Amino acid sequence: MFGGMLRGLRIRAMRTQEELAALSGVSERQIREIESGRVPAPRAGTVRMLADALNLSPEDRAVFQLAAQPDTAQPDTAQPDTAQPDAGESAAAQPGRRQSGAEQREAGRRPVPEQLPSDVDGFTGRAEALRVLDAATSAVVAVSGPAGVGKTSLAVRWSHLAAPRFPDGRLYVDLRGFSRHDAMEPAEVIRGFLDALGVPLDRVPSGLTAQVALYRSHSAGRALLVVLDNARDAEQVLPLLPAGPAARTIVTSRRRLTGLVAETGATALALDVPDLTEAVELLGRRLAPGVEGGDAVAAIAAACGRLPLALALVGARAQLTGFPAEAIARELRNPRGRIAALEIDVVFSWSYDALSGDAARLFRLLGLVAGADIALAAAAALAGRALPEVRRTLAELTDASMVVEHAPGRYRMHDLLHAYAAELVRAEESEAGRQAALTRLLDHYTHTAYHAELVLNPVRAPIPMALGTPVDGAEPKPVLDLTAAVQWLKTEYAVLLAALRQAEEEGMHRHAWQLSWALDTFLNDERRWHDEGAAWAVALRAATAMTDRPAAAHAHRFLSAVHGRLDRFEEAHAHMREALRLSLAAGDRAGEAENRFVLSYVYWLQGDGERALDQAGRSLSLFTEIDDPYWAGKAALAVGWYLSELGSLQEALPYHLQALELQQRAGDRPNELVTLDTLGLLHQRLGDPMSAIPHFRRGLRLAGVTDNPALRAQLLGHLGDASEAVGDPETAREHWREAYEILRGLGHPHAADLRRKLQTPDRP
Repeated sequence: MFGGMLRGLRIRAMRTQEELAALSGVSERQIREIESGRVPAPRAGTVRMLADALNLSPEDRAVFQLAAQPDTAQPDTAQPDTAQPDAGESAAAQPGRRQSGAEQREAGRRPVPEQLPSDVDGFTGRAEALRVLDAATSAVVAVSGPAGVGKTSLAVRWSHLAAPRFPDGRLYVDLRGFSRHDAMEPAEVIRGFLDALGVPLDRVPSGLTAQVALYRSHSAGRALLVVLDNARDAEQVLPLLPAGPAARTIVTSRRRLTGLVAETGATALALDVPDLTEAVELLGRRLAPGVEGGDAVAAIAAACGRLPLALALVGARAQLTGFPAEAIARELRNPRGRIAALEIDVVFSWSYDALSGDAARLFRLLGLVAGADIALAAAAALAGRALPEVRRTLAELTDASMVVEHAPGRYRMHDLLHAYAAELVRAEESEAGRQAALTRLLDHYTHTAYHAELVLNPVRAPIPMALGTPVDGAEPKPVLDLTAAVQWLKTEYAVLLAALRQAEEEGMHRHAWQLSWALDTFLNDERRWHDEGAAWAVALRAATAMTDRPAAAHAHRFLSAVHGRLDRFEEAHAHMREALRLSLAAGDRAGEAENRFVLSYVYWLQGDGERALDQAGRSLSLFTEIDDPYWAGKAALAVGWYLSELGSLQEALPYHLQALELQQRAGDRPNELVTLDTLGLLHQRLGDPMSAIPHFRRGLRLAGVTDNPALRAQLLGHLGDASEAVGDPETAREHWREAYEILRGLGHPHAADLRRKLQTPDRP
């Protein structure tokens, strides 16, 4: 619906209908009719004037104009979050929340991504495979081979050698295609690639088809190298192929990917274990200096099945011990006195048996981890040990090549080693011990995510299923500010989703529900709505398993909101009907009121402002009846916000004042701060900026108490606007500058808007 797109873009630009009318020359009445859907296909001239006033990027302008054409199927395009109430939030909460995403790039500069892992130390051999890669003329090369054969090492080595041929950047992703819990979906990968290519988050569409089109338009004409490591199948790969003749894609997989080869004309490169000469050379580079013995080294290479992963383990063990090659060969002989060729577990057990007790225990416990990697703090929680001790233990595992520190403080292990660890933990740890370790890990993730959520979204209603005290040893990571919260969530995002699914599989339903709740704001802000829906689907199944009707109703409410964001309104209303049924069946008046509050949001997303207003009013009546000042304050603000957006500014004012009174009564300072900001904006829209200033200043005093830098910056920006409107440009500039410095420090995309204000020549 074009009207919904216009409304979303207008609110993203922080423009009222009145302001957009003044900037575009399109009347306020016309804008209101377009947004309500009464004018589904405005004239081309009107669309052009609106696009100019909204200062749309070329990509957004093209989608905007296409959507306005009559009888045209609307593309799946990104509609930015509006300031209406989200599930569990007040109507005006959204502008004060962090709108995360790719930072604005400086004008005229095109980012050159460099995502390749570090070059492979001690790489040797594979001359023929490197020649094939060099000589390939196809846009795609598919490298296949068994696990541990060295596909990734080959791809990374060649990519570093060939990097000068791709001056526009090198993209890399581990697709984790054979992971049980966290294989990457194409949409997730494309989002990361678009970010690396300089596309701001709020310009990334929600649907995969539109994302692929945008990715290909940004990769076309660029000399890019894309490495898609550890792919599952052609379906996972095809959407990730860049456009343009100058781009090259290297795909690695345990499978031959014949479908990919057939569809793209890719060059197929099947990688086997190296021959004995290359294996001996590779092992010789890894042995301790002075370790010799040609026949013994050849025997060791044969015992390892010439598999590079096994050779690396043996080499690491040899460097640590300094044992001569003959001694190593003897250790690797099986009980019948012959070299156990191709029996990789023999090599694994040989390395494992040499570990200290603490290192062996941690290695086993890592077999419980569902995510692709683990941070030091999470590993400490898993082990139930102090950080310094676990750091030393991980160093021992790294020296033994049992784990790899692929980024500072983050560790991962090869799939074969992970499977071996999983076998060991089942065989050597009691069920109680495994359960205790997993509980510590999930407590660590859930409590840290919960506290990060409180930082990201301080106006959110309390979690209905309260967290208990974390178990001893879980040691949740302190999240002190917005920057730290966002960074932790971005880093742990895939790991947390894997942990969420693992919690469900292990029957740890309370953790699954709580972790879903804690991830909601981040997933919404990052526009990862499909993941948000998947998380709440897990929460719904968890609540059902616990026969917890209020928790199930809560999950249905959030699923309704997610489907609304994805323009799936039939599903949104189906979930809301079920939420209402559960609340009414339980006699839960508060739940019914919250359902209607969220339903107002869904109607607003649907472009039906009148029904949104009606449901918000019914929610306010119910919360008033049960004397819940916290939620009544949120509902009153929602009513006021809808009225103002529908053009009834004077009628909206008393509801804002009512919200303020209720929030003060409830001690709800975060939402009180939002209401003060919204009241100031309302007075400005009424043409009374002088009355707006006291509300902004009062909000700033409260922002200091609540320690919310993003809201403080927003208030400063609005105070600057009001100061300019009353003829005090110097004060306005001071407020804008302070707001800009705060938002720049947070990496907030709205910093660019303030920078433009400060740089505008006709502003003193």
